[in-house]
Amino acid sequence: MKLNKLLILGIALIGFSLYNSGSFSLPSFVNSQVCDTLTIDRPNDELVQLAEPVTEALRNGSEDREQDGVRLARLYRDMSLLISVDADILKTTEAIRQANVLSAKILKIDLRGKYKGLSEAADNLFKNYVSSDAVTLDDELRQKSSDAFSALAWGCLEGSK
Repeated sequence: MKLNKLLILGIALIGFSLYNSGSFSLPSFVNSQVCDTLTIDRPNDELVQLAEPVTEALRNGSEDREQDGVRLARLYRDMSLLISVDADILKTTEAIRQANVLSAKILKIDLRGKYKGLSEAADNLFKNYVSSDAVTLDDELRQKSSDAFSALAWGCLEGSK
Protein backbone atom coordinates (compact mmCIF):
# COMPACT_ATOMS: atom_id res chain seq x y z
CA MET A 1 0.00 0.00 0.00
CA LYS A 2 2.82 2.41 0.94
CA LEU A 3 4.70 1.54 -2.26
CA ASN A 4 1.58 2.21 -4.35
CA LYS A 5 1.23 5.68 -2.84
CA LEU A 6 4.88 6.45 -3.54
CA LEU A 7 4.51 5.15 -7.08
CA ILE A 8 1.49 7.39 -7.65
CA LEU A 9 3.38 10.30 -6.14
CA GLY A 10 6.38 9.60 -8.35
CA ILE A 11 4.28 9.43 -11.49
CA ALA A 12 2.50 12.66 -10.56
CA LEU A 13 5.83 14.40 -9.98
CA ILE A 14 7.21 13.15 -13.29
CA GLY A 15 4.16 14.35 -15.17
CA PHE A 16 4.20 17.70 -13.41
CA SER A 17 7.94 18.16 -14.01
CA LEU A 18 7.76 17.10 -17.65
CA TYR A 19 4.85 19.43 -18.25
CA ASN A 20 6.64 22.33 -16.55
CA SER A 21 9.97 21.64 -18.28
CA GLY A 22 8.47 21.83 -21.75
CA SER A 23 9.47 18.24 -22.53
CA PHE A 24 5.81 17.37 -22.75
CA SER A 25 2.92 19.63 -23.51
CA LEU A 26 -0.77 19.34 -23.86
CA PRO A 27 -2.32 20.58 -27.09
CA SER A 28 -3.26 24.23 -26.85
CA PHE A 29 -6.30 25.59 -28.55
CA VAL A 30 -5.53 29.14 -27.53
CA ASN A 31 -2.78 31.26 -28.98
CA SER A 32 -0.37 31.76 -26.14
CA GLN A 33 3.21 32.80 -25.76
CA VAL A 34 5.49 30.21 -24.14
CA CYS A 35 7.66 31.49 -21.34
CA ASP A 36 10.45 29.14 -20.33
CA THR A 37 11.81 31.37 -17.60
CA LEU A 38 11.95 29.80 -14.16
CA THR A 39 11.67 32.22 -11.27
CA ILE A 40 11.79 31.27 -7.63
CA ASP A 41 11.34 33.77 -4.82
CA ARG A 42 14.28 34.40 -2.54
CA PRO A 43 13.72 32.61 0.77
CA ASN A 44 14.17 34.12 4.22
CA ASP A 45 17.68 34.94 5.43
CA GLU A 46 18.05 31.74 7.47
CA LEU A 47 17.20 29.60 4.45
CA VAL A 48 19.43 31.66 2.16
CA GLN A 49 22.32 30.94 4.49
CA LEU A 50 21.47 27.22 4.55
CA ALA A 51 21.06 27.18 0.74
CA GLU A 52 24.40 28.88 0.04
CA PRO A 53 26.40 25.59 0.12
CA VAL A 54 23.92 24.16 -2.43
CA THR A 55 24.53 27.14 -4.70
CA GLU A 56 28.31 26.90 -4.28
CA ALA A 57 28.37 23.15 -4.93
CA LEU A 58 26.65 23.73 -8.27
CA ARG A 59 28.82 26.71 -9.21
CA ASN A 60 32.00 24.77 -8.44
CA GLY A 61 30.90 21.60 -10.18
CA SER A 62 30.32 20.31 -13.66
CA GLU A 63 29.99 22.39 -16.80
CA ASP A 64 26.46 20.94 -17.00
CA ARG A 65 25.44 23.08 -14.03
CA GLU A 66 23.09 25.30 -16.03
CA GLN A 67 20.95 22.39 -17.18
CA ASP A 68 21.35 20.34 -13.99
CA GLY A 69 20.66 23.31 -11.72
CA VAL A 70 17.46 24.21 -13.53
CA ARG A 71 16.27 20.57 -13.55
CA LEU A 72 16.90 20.31 -9.81
CA ALA A 73 15.25 23.68 -9.20
CA ARG A 74 12.13 22.51 -11.02
CA LEU A 75 12.09 19.22 -9.11
CA TYR A 76 12.51 20.93 -5.74
CA ARG A 77 9.91 23.57 -6.60
CA ASP A 78 7.46 20.82 -7.51
CA MET A 79 8.28 18.93 -4.31
CA SER A 80 7.63 22.11 -2.31
CA LEU A 81 4.23 22.49 -3.92
CA LEU A 82 3.37 18.84 -3.42
CA ILE A 83 4.35 18.94 0.26
CA SER A 84 2.23 22.02 0.85
CA VAL A 85 -0.92 20.61 -0.74
CA ASP A 86 -0.76 16.88 -0.02
CA ALA A 87 -1.29 15.76 3.55
CA ASP A 88 -2.56 12.30 2.55
CA ILE A 89 0.58 10.70 1.09
CA LEU A 90 3.48 12.71 2.52
CA LYS A 91 2.80 12.31 6.21
CA THR A 92 6.37 12.10 7.56
CA THR A 93 9.78 13.57 6.90
CA GLU A 94 10.92 10.09 5.86
CA ALA A 95 8.16 9.91 3.23
CA ILE A 96 9.41 13.25 1.87
CA ARG A 97 12.97 11.94 1.64
CA GLN A 98 11.82 8.77 -0.12
CA ALA A 99 9.66 10.73 -2.57
CA ASN A 100 12.60 13.02 -3.33
CA VAL A 101 14.92 10.09 -4.06
CA LEU A 102 12.27 8.30 -6.12
CA SER A 103 11.49 11.43 -8.15
CA ALA A 104 15.15 12.00 -8.99
CA LYS A 105 15.49 8.37 -10.12
CA ILE A 106 12.34 8.51 -12.21
CA LEU A 107 13.45 11.78 -13.83
CA LYS A 108 16.87 10.18 -14.42
CA ILE A 109 18.70 12.92 -12.59
CA ASP A 110 22.13 11.38 -12.03
CA LEU A 111 24.62 13.80 -10.54
CA ARG A 112 27.13 11.32 -9.10
CA GLY A 113 30.59 12.83 -9.15
CA LYS A 114 29.50 16.08 -10.78
CA TYR A 115 28.91 18.33 -7.77
CA LYS A 116 31.06 17.65 -4.73
CA GLY A 117 29.13 18.27 -1.53
CA LEU A 118 25.77 18.96 -3.18
CA SER A 119 23.93 16.01 -1.67
CA GLU A 120 25.32 16.78 1.79
CA ALA A 121 24.44 20.48 1.47
CA ALA A 122 20.85 19.68 0.46
CA ASP A 123 20.50 17.14 3.25
CA ASN A 124 22.01 19.58 5.75
CA LEU A 125 19.51 22.29 4.75
CA PHE A 126 16.55 19.98 5.33
CA LYS A 127 17.90 18.53 8.58
CA ASN A 128 18.80 21.90 10.08
CA TYR A 129 15.62 23.69 9.04
CA VAL A 130 13.05 20.91 9.43
CA SER A 131 14.31 17.86 11.33
CA SER A 132 17.01 15.25 11.21
CA ASP A 133 14.58 12.69 12.62
CA ALA A 134 11.80 10.77 10.90
CA VAL A 135 8.81 12.55 12.37
CA THR A 136 5.15 12.99 11.53
CA LEU A 137 4.38 16.28 9.83
CA ASP A 138 2.14 18.70 11.67
CA ASP A 139 1.10 21.97 10.01
CA GLU A 140 4.26 23.77 11.14
CA LEU A 141 6.64 21.03 9.94
CA ARG A 142 4.73 20.70 6.68
CA GLN A 143 5.19 24.43 6.04
CA LYS A 144 8.86 24.28 7.04
CA SER A 145 9.38 21.29 4.72
CA SER A 146 7.75 23.13 1.85
CA ASP A 147 9.87 26.22 2.58
CA ALA A 148 13.02 24.07 2.73
CA PHE A 149 12.35 22.61 -0.72
CA SER A 150 11.63 26.10 -2.06
CA ALA A 151 15.00 27.18 -0.67
CA LEU A 152 16.66 24.18 -2.31
CA ALA A 153 15.02 25.18 -5.59
CA TRP A 154 16.24 28.75 -5.18
CA GLY A 155 19.76 27.58 -4.31
CA CYS A 156 19.91 25.30 -7.36
CA LEU A 157 18.61 28.00 -9.66
CA GLU A 158 21.19 30.47 -8.31
CA GLY A 159 23.91 27.84 -8.74
CA SER A 160 22.92 27.32 -12.36
CA LYS A 161 23.68 30.94 -13.26
